[in-house]
Amino acid sequence: MAKAKRQSLQQKVLRIGVVQDGKIVQERLIKAGEEVTVGESTKNLFVFPPTSLPKRFQLFQPKKGGGYILHFTDGMEGKISYKNAIVPLEQLKQRGDAVRKGTDFVLPVSEGNRGKVSVGGVTILFQFVPPPPEPMRAGAKMDFRPKLIEEDDPVFYGFLGLFAALATVLMIYVYNAEPVERVAIEEIPDRFTDIIMEAPEDTPPEEVEPLVDPDAEGEKIERDDAAKSEDVEVAEKKAAPTPAEKEAAAEARRAKAQAEVANNPLLAAIIGTRGESGSEGKVQDLFGSDDFAGQDLDAALASVTGVDVATEAGLKAKEGSGGGPRTTAGIGDLKGGSTGEAGVGSGPATVVKGGVQLGQADAMLEEGDTASVQKVVRKYSGQVKYCYEAQLKSDPSLSGRVEVQFTVNKGRVASASVFGNSTGSDPLAKCIVGKVRKWKFPEEIQGDIVYPFVLSPSN
Repeated sequence: MAKAKRQSLQQKVLRIGVVQDGKIVQERLIKAGEEVTVGESTKNLFVFPPTSLPKRFQLFQPKKGGGYILHFTDGMEGKISYKNAIVPLEQLKQRGDAVRKGTDFVLPVSEGNRGKVSVGGVTILFQFVPPPPEPMRAGAKMDFRPKLIEEDDPVFYGFLGLFAALATVLMIYVYNAEPVERVAIEEIPDRFTDIIMEAPEDTPPEEVEPLVDPDAEGEKIERDDAAKSEDVEVAEKKAAPTPAEKEAAAEARRAKAQAEVANNPLLAAIIGTRGESGSEGKVQDLFGSDDFAGQDLDAALASVTGVDVATEAGLKAKEGSGGGPRTTAGIGDLKGGSTGEAGVGSGPATVVKGGVQLGQADAMLEEGDTASVQKVVRKYSGQVKYCYEAQLKSDPSLSGRVEVQFTVNKGRVASASVFGNSTGSDPLAKCIVGKVRKWKFPEEIQGDIVYPFVLSPSN
């Protein structure tokens, strides 16, 4: 049983579509053992305008045991996926895979083959696909409407009669029972009333707060306040720093700042400031005890009128040229040491550019139209150009035609492969196929597509 099931899953049916002007005009699933004829005669399975073929041409001939024999003529062009490779019809004739039989060539095809055959302005796409599921057979009519009582249910009827009899007996007993007279509470003996009626709970006496002398309470509050104030004074004395501690902290800040300046020659050269009337060409020291201790930088620079370059050791102002007066520092005085030169190298001698021309899609679509496919391919054509220009850098003369076959299922590319490549560059074809696998189409697009890209270098 498992073997028969496996054989049924492997049997596929031939699917054929006729493409004219980029659109699927006819499409059909061929039953097992049915021949496929094409031509302009209305007796053919597929009818299309007059071509070089006769009025009735047998395109696929069924074989015994499954499979078909493809018939094609010298006037036909196309490519077939044959023996794990995409092979043109002309090459199949040269290799001897296709044998001449009269005026036609014959080629056996099976479930692993698919391709296209073109004659005149008509393209015929074929492939083998799983057969569609068989329609469900109509079953016997059944009435599922709810019913109050089933036709045959003796158990239900037995329980229904039993409970009806018990209910009748209970109603008769209640109706005939004597009424019970009410008894006053005074008539009940005391031994019963003690059990029924609860005794009242004893209420505990209210607690009375002791009297307190107001004068004694006031003295206690004053003692507590005095103790708290003494604790606050002790804490404040501990928190306030002494003058010696303040001086030590300021000296530590000056030592830290002087150490930072000593480690930076540039700061040591320009950290001095020129006062309004500095004597002996001396530049004021920002880290002196009179200028900086206990102050911020804004207070230290309050009287500054300009900037002079000072020596690193003595903080002397820069003397003017020829023994003249002091000069104000400029941007040129900040330059130190030797200088180098920088230049811009020459750019690339040539710029590689490639041109991509979009061909006409051969699409066998179950849903959607070819115009939507063309629009999406045009949107992503820049990715194909990127792959082409990347290969042009190593081979500037690279050109040719790359055909990609891909299957779209609900707008997403389910599979993609190289259908044809005349450029001779496998990395180029793999790059384009990798880009196509990531393309997104409208959700209504579903089917198989063969798309050609014509690549040529441009100036």
